[in-house]
Amino acid sequence: MKVRKEGIAGTENKRDCIVRVNEGNGIEIKGKAKDMFGEHIEKLIKKRMDEIGVEAMVSVEENGSLDYVILARLEAALRKACEEDIPDKMVERERIDKNLRRSRMYVPGNSPRMINSAGVYGCDCLILDLEDSVAPDHKEDARYLIKNALKHVDFGDSELWIRVNSDSVKEDISVIKYGMPHGICLPKAEEGEDVVILEGILEEEGLDAKIMPIVESARGVENVSEIADASERVVAIAFGAEDFTRDIHGKRTWESLFYARSKIVVSAKAHGVQALDTIYSDARNMEGLREETMKIVEMGFDGKGIIHPNQIEVVHECFTPTDEEVEEAKKIIEAVEEAKAKGLGTASLNGKMIDLPVEKKARTVLERAGLDA
Repeated sequence: MKVRKEGIAGTENKRDCIVRVNEGNGIEIKGKAKDMFGEHIEKLIKKRMDEIGVEAMVSVEENGSLDYVILARLEAALRKACEEDIPDKMVERERIDKNLRRSRMYVPGNSPRMINSAGVYGCDCLILDLEDSVAPDHKEDARYLIKNALKHVDFGDSELWIRVNSDSVKEDISVIKYGMPHGICLPKAEEGEDVVILEGILEEEGLDAKIMPIVESARGVENVSEIADASERVVAIAFGAEDFTRDIHGKRTWESLFYARSKIVVSAKAHGVQALDTIYSDARNMEGLREETMKIVEMGFDGKGIIHPNQIEVVHECFTPTDEEVEEAKKIIEAVEEAKAKGLGTASLNGKMIDLPVEKKARTVLERAGLDA
């Protein structure tokens, strides 16, 4: 690789850094951490540049950034300076068969400060965002930050998803694939073909990832059944109420969104995938969040989007079954297992036959309660 022009990546924000790459050979460290960590940073940069196979003059203005952030900003700056893709190796990540998606928190993909702490809150799903929360001229920087975060940050037990940009899906996936996320969120999904195209890109890039289409337009709601059935990789359908409301020129009220929510739930369940509700945008109004979440639980949704860690506990509480529901579910599963042990084709409880939907609902109740189903 050869440096063709100056490349700059990063911000002056805390926990971040700015990396400049130019023609030449050398490493310059600036910032308060120079005296204590300067030698470490130089070794970190030199090792990565040797792996890539490039010689350059690198300047780092450091502001409390972790190693993965420095590597991400270096790679993004090199990408711009050399005008070539940066080679890497895919990280090994255990593929989890996770069905609990009560909460999914959106994390801005170009914010090291928010990414650093995202894994400590116990959210079921983390959505590292390349779309709405990232300014257009920072998209490339965010790709490399997310990729390196996936490779180096401990996100706990959260399922890891990336929300890509609908107009640059291949470019986004070609970089973040090295971090091996569990799934890809596809915004503005409007027809089954959108999912098919994404599936093709995933196969081409060698990324074994699930798909979560986000329905956020009138056309998307109209075609949600087709979207849910477009690929076996689809495990959930999410609703984006903000864009949907703008698309229909309406106001965001419970009544105006009721039809869209109902259609998404019915279509998702008809095709055996989860239905995940939109975000609740007022992070200070916990009672409003609780009221809306209880309503969507009653409708059959499996989870809700959130924008702040403080919302996680409320959402989880709403999706947690009552003691009575748990006991009833236990009895149903016990009856099913007993029938199987006796070689019976059907099970019954209190004189009522237990069909497959009843069994599935009981297992979902136990799973939400944190019990083996």
